[in-house]
Amino acid sequence: MIAVLSDIHANLEALSAVYKDLTQRGIKRVFFLGDIVGYGPNPAEVLDFIQHFEFSLLGNHDEACVKGPPKNFNAAAANAVWWTRRRVCPEEMAGAFIRPGEYQKRKELWEYLQKLQPVRTLGEMLFVHDNPADPGSWRYVLNRQDADACFKTHPHIRAFFFGHSHVPGVWHENSSYAAEPGKRYDFKRRVMVNVGSVGQPRDKDPRACYVILEPDCFRFCRVPYDVRKTQAKIRGCQELDQVLADRLAEGR
Repeated sequence: MIAVLSDIHANLEALSAVYKDLTQRGIKRVFFLGDIVGYGPNPAEVLDFIQHFEFSLLGNHDEACVKGPPKNFNAAAANAVWWTRRRVCPEEMAGAFIRPGEYQKRKELWEYLQKLQPVRTLGEMLFVHDNPADPGSWRYVLNRQDADACFKTHPHIRAFFFGHSHVPGVWHENSSYAAEPGKRYDFKRRVMVNVGSVGQPRDKDPRACYVILEPDCFRFCRVPYDVRKTQAKIRGCQELDQVLADRLAEGR
């Protein structure tokens, strides 16, 4: 079995809960689809955790941390980017934050973040953070037209896995479904799968979301975590917008 995660957004409590859940299921292979950082209060810790997964992809917030936020980021997202960068980029960290040996560790994590790529293909499966039709464009898959474009762009791919919108869902070439936790979805037809978000779900369910791949099917899993602990960390940081804490309890 393989666990496919996306959009952790520096939420260490959510990541820890998901990792405990998939470990209890005996899952050893973990694929991550991007947005390690952004919004949340533990970017360095999550970045350190993520590098041990089988592979990780580049998300738009990861890219923004490296290059600076694009114009379409709202104020809360842009502020979180600059705050995150000061905590993971060794050249921008204040000297007081760096303990002996810490600089080299942060340098390695920063270099890891800089090397991330936006897409990965394994056999007839394609993994991407955003839109499979144009990886790295940071466009969303929101409707049938978006999904159809992906199927047409990659005629030899049978299964697409992505995140970015934080809303789990399933698309076939002539139908779409809301994600139902625990339900068995087979691979008999070509399929696109939004795996949802670990650290900031937006489908009105605050539980962390991820997907399990089995040889002949996939399933969505929802995992509760200590939302209040993450909220307290965000609220304890004046540089992070408080709406980033409020939304976690509401799944939005």
